[in-house]
Amino acid sequence: MSESVESEVRVRRFRTRAAGSIVLLGTALTIVSQSLQQRGEIPRGDAVGVFEHVLGTPWLVAALLGILGVLCWGVGFTTAGRALRDPVGRAVARMVDPLMVVALALFVVNYAHDGFSSGVLARRWASGELEAGTATGDFRVVEILVGGTSILSQALVGLALAGYALAMLLSRQYPRPWSWLGLVAAAGWFLLGSGLFLRLPGVSFELLLPFAGLAMVWALGVGVILLRLSTSGRRIEADR
Repeated sequence: MSESVESEVRVRRFRTRAAGSIVLLGTALTIVSQSLQQRGEIPRGDAVGVFEHVLGTPWLVAALLGILGVLCWGVGFTTAGRALRDPVGRAVARMVDPLMVVALALFVVNYAHDGFSSGVLARRWASGELEAGTATGDFRVVEILVGGTSILSQALVGLALAGYALAMLLSRQYPRPWSWLGLVAAAGWFLLGSGLFLRLPGVSFELLLPFAGLAMVWALGVGVILLRLSTSGRRIEADR
């Protein structure tokens, strides 16, 4: 093997290993964040109940972990796209990269604003610095401001992941059933998120959660597959 080819193989192996590790880390952080915040148990529409829920959880820590998790996804999936051996699959992944950047930017802004603002309001209400009526009014403003951004970011993250799943399906570098699983889960995430944004009847956040959860399971599998590929010298060499 020539020196230039050997160098290329090392770079590709490093890229694949790094992508797998970062995708796994991002998925783990996202799952931990969701578990700590227990968003499924938030009493929506009840500002005081939300404050009590926020104070009963490590809300700010969980919000920061969630931000770090999706940033890891951004780095991991864009890197994984560049590691695809099929030119068409790699081209599709490169086309998805800008969408992923926009989706994650919205997600980070929403999580930072919602997480920090809700946490601060809850603490000010608990300390007596804000009366219940004033705190409730301030919370309504935050809720309105972040509501649209939150739903739109969910839809766009789902669309971006669907794009990466399609690129992986086209590359034939991943098991086809697993790629189809990611495509269906992420597409469902996008479609239901879009339905929430459009306020379509019958569409609820509870319907979106199974697809988002399935997409996270798929992301974990992608991370594992990438790590396995990085340890297979023959497969990496064959990709050059």
